[in-house]
Amino acid sequence: MPAIHPGDSNNNNTTTTTPIRSNTSSRTFHSTPPPIENSYPCSYSRGPKPPTRSLFKTPLTITVGPASQAFHVHREALIAASPFFAACLNPAYAFRESAANATIHLPAARAVDFEFLVQWIYTGALDHEELDAADHPAYFRLIRLWLLADALQVEGCKNGVVDAMARVADRSNSVPTPDDTRTVFGPDEGVREGAGLRALVVDLFAWKKTDQLVEGHEDSWDEVFMRLLVCRLKRMDPKEKGKAPWRTDGERCRLYHEHTPGQSTCGVLEAKRWAKK
Repeated sequence: MPAIHPGDSNNNNTTTTTPIRSNTSSRTFHSTPPPIENSYPCSYSRGPKPPTRSLFKTPLTITVGPASQAFHVHREALIAASPFFAACLNPAYAFRESAANATIHLPAARAVDFEFLVQWIYTGALDHEELDAADHPAYFRLIRLWLLADALQVEGCKNGVVDAMARVADRSNSVPTPDDTRTVFGPDEGVREGAGLRALVVDLFAWKKTDQLVEGHEDSWDEVFMRLLVCRLKRMDPKEKGKAPWRTDGERCRLYHEHTPGQSTCGVLEAKRWAKK
């Protein structure tokens, strides 16, 4: 059973979170985290860069899930956000000339996850009470959104999810649940090996006071996650313990974000470097 905040009802609509316990008390540990350098998110986790006036010309339909729930999204916005959609809507790579305005079917996706993805495509943000509420963190929703964005090659949204998870973890002083670790590291639909999201989840447990939580939780943790966490703790430089890496733009970008080939950092960091020259 997933761990939940005291007072939450245990049903499918509850937001799952593992509150961190202090070493001296059985109550939830709500210390104030150190100040965060710069603000979440960095520019590369935001939405498409083309001018707004070029993004709203050709509406098309995308059906999602087994029930084929219809979403009406602008073709230009999809192309700007995703190489996957750019290829789907390019007649040169399609089976028929009308593919540029054809209906796209995504039967394996969840409609609720796709709705959050569309929100990011249009706004460049994941500010939604079901995603980043500090009092009810919903890591499982963010993880599922990352998986969908990865499948559809919406790279900026994946980085936005990383920023949102880091922000929520600090605001609520919580970490993902055992069920969440199985989703991230499990063999079935887990996050692919080497992805920055996996590194972030491991680091959240390595830096926060989670020793009693991991030891005494009634649910089992993912085996791969536990192995990676042990290795991370054993290899951690003592100098690293002073500051969590996700709290600065540069380290969060370097360790957890994903970039197009040839781009090693997010745009905002490059702009800062040029400004200093």
